[in-house]
Amino acid sequence: MSIDNERVVRDFLGAMGPTPADIGAAVDRFLTEDCVWENPGSPVCRGREQIMALMPPAFAQLVVRFRSVAVTGDTVLVERVEDMLRTDGTPIAANLKVAAAFELRDGRISAWRDYFDITRLISESEDTAG
Repeated sequence: MSIDNERVVRDFLGAMGPTPADIGAAVDRFLTEDCVWENPGSPVCRGREQIMALMPPAFAQLVVRFRSVAVTGDTVLVERVEDMLRTDGTPIAANLKVAAAFELRDGRISAWRDYFDITRLISESEDTAG
């Protein structure tokens, strides 16, 4: 069961792109309708509609490099480095170090908590915007 939960999380993160439509399809496919998503400095999102509304404008692809994955029961802990790319290929964030906890229910992600340095995300966004 834990290998299946790890596979769900890896497949979810891998399905995030290369288009905004792919992002939406991944959210629909892998998250429960009532999924809770938490990010530093952002409001807690409850449900897929709120999750999609919080995604950055023009967010088209998440490129993930896994560093560590640990599974205990229905919880998958992931340490990763990611690039968030816009539709034109420019980065929203590059080399962002993220730790996350994913809770699964019936083969889908029901809670997703990301932990990262919010100032790194903001500085990357500002650096690439101008």
